[in-house]
Amino acid sequence: DLVAKLSENAQLIAEKRYFQEGEDWDACCARVARVISQFETDKTKYERDFYEVINNLYFLPGGRILRNSGRPRGSLFNCYVLGIGDSRKSIGQFYSDSLQLWGSGGGVGCNYSTLRPRGAEIKGVGGYSSGAVSFLKASDAIAKTVESGGSRRAAALGLLLVSHPDIEEFIDAKVIDKELPHYNISVGITEAFLDAVEADAEWELSFAQQVYKKVSARDLWNKILENNLKYAEPGLINWDNLRSNNSYYFSPPTCTNPCGETTLSPYESCDLGSVVLKNFVSPGGNTNWKRMEEVISLAVRFLDNVIDINQYDLSEVATATHNSRRIGVGIMGLADYFFLKKIRYGSKKSLEELDKLMKFIRDCVYTNLIKLSSEKGSFPKFEAVPYSKAHFIRTLPPSLRLDIKNFGVRCVTGLAIAPTGSISLIADTTSGIEPLFRKAYRRSDRVSERIYVHPYYEDIINKTTEMPDWFVDSSELKPEEHLSVQSTCQLRVDNSISKTINLPASISVSEISSLLLETLRDLKGVTLYVDGSREGQILNSITHDEVVEFIKKDKHSTALSEKDVACASGACEI
Repeated sequence: DLVAKLSENAQLIAEKRYFQEGEDWDACCARVARVISQFETDKTKYERDFYEVINNLYFLPGGRILRNSGRPRGSLFNCYVLGIGDSRKSIGQFYSDSLQLWGSGGGVGCNYSTLRPRGAEIKGVGGYSSGAVSFLKASDAIAKTVESGGSRRAAALGLLLVSHPDIEEFIDAKVIDKELPHYNISVGITEAFLDAVEADAEWELSFAQQVYKKVSARDLWNKILENNLKYAEPGLINWDNLRSNNSYYFSPPTCTNPCGETTLSPYESCDLGSVVLKNFVSPGGNTNWKRMEEVISLAVRFLDNVIDINQYDLSEVATATHNSRRIGVGIMGLADYFFLKKIRYGSKKSLEELDKLMKFIRDCVYTNLIKLSSEKGSFPKFEAVPYSKAHFIRTLPPSLRLDIKNFGVRCVTGLAIAPTGSISLIADTTSGIEPLFRKAYRRSDRVSERIYVHPYYEDIINKTTEMPDWFVDSSELKPEEHLSVQSTCQLRVDNSISKTINLPASISVSEISSLLLETLRDLKGVTLYVDGSREGQILNSITHDEVVEFIKKDKHSTALSEKDVACASGACEI
């Protein structure tokens, strides 16, 4: 009975966020497995298999799937992207659609670059535009009215391209604390802009082929970084890499979800789940690759089934989601995976181990997408020639590329690294690909205030072991170590990665600028976070004396969901 194995904190999270009335962990897993297997030909087999991999914490689906499977209402998707056009009708439609999706518990991303800049003439009806930021603020006001079940607030991401005439106003949109509390904001950076920054050249701000202003590219870049270090926003999205997606030929992505791990076109949705890495490592530090392959096979099938079982609030979401059948198998607990192997996060050895791991997962995912295509058919928009030319597909082994041409592929994409915030707490592991935030810390969220002490640190405090050099947390890592891990992982992931680059309060723009100019070209997005840069920070360090006092009380230890640091406003509690 796995219920007895859940730590006190894990049990609390599961009860508050995911259990339906009268449930325990066992019953929750049985409900999810029963619902998600209902359309399988061999329902008995897959209901049993899904139950076992979730119950034993080998694989955990996204939070909405855990919470809403079997409910008469409620989406199984965590996030969406919506479009917004430069007309009153389209803007009104965006507000209506986002209200619907927030109400069902989904976060919403939107690219506001389609809106004409502040002061632009509105021909035909007269008057002038109030600009992209004004419509973003109106959207945030709507978000404030929404709070869905499971203590989940409306979450949103607003994107604006770095060439938009309103970009300077947008960069400053959150310099006042608590402004736009439901939104994360990100600037869409291009290769051309990065080149202009490095060349210290002028940069044109334009809309609809009209140049509104010329600015120093380097000054604009520095302004972005200064605000990011002071206020934790805006984030950075590599627009060129975002668009280079397997769906480029029929539906190019326009934005990411609020936490940045999926690149979506309008009305597409996030369908995510994560492999719990630590549960595949033996006491001797060896990875059980055979078991991982079996679990990934079930994870791919499980997430594909979710698309057909989900109840859709908007017909447009149903159409777009089925057209691409986009899923994202990810990982959680990378830091614990390294700990079990006694490897230091960010070291050369860790990057080699990570690349080996992610190649294996990538190939397993695509092997099973091909098998599912033979069994159930390819996603409706699949075309062998253009799909095979996608940049990511060209990185696959030749044998897989040939199989895709011959048998098709079930889903347009298959991988995404989510923050795995609350669900990583159920698995008692570190979140996503993040390092351990702190060896001991206090977490204050909408569930409760709790202390977490990593089991290794508890042993060190109790003097049963010494501090090993591989047992590090985010405060002990250099920015380049964070970015090297993210870059290595992104090479093997067809969607994107949610990753926070934790920085010390002493960091300057000049120190981080050159590193980002180089590494951002390899990534789809970057989130920087300086400790203490936001009021109401969810995760905070605790003193040695507090740790000792906590351990004396014989509390269970768990690991931290580090991504919540970057989402301290509550906008990313996915």
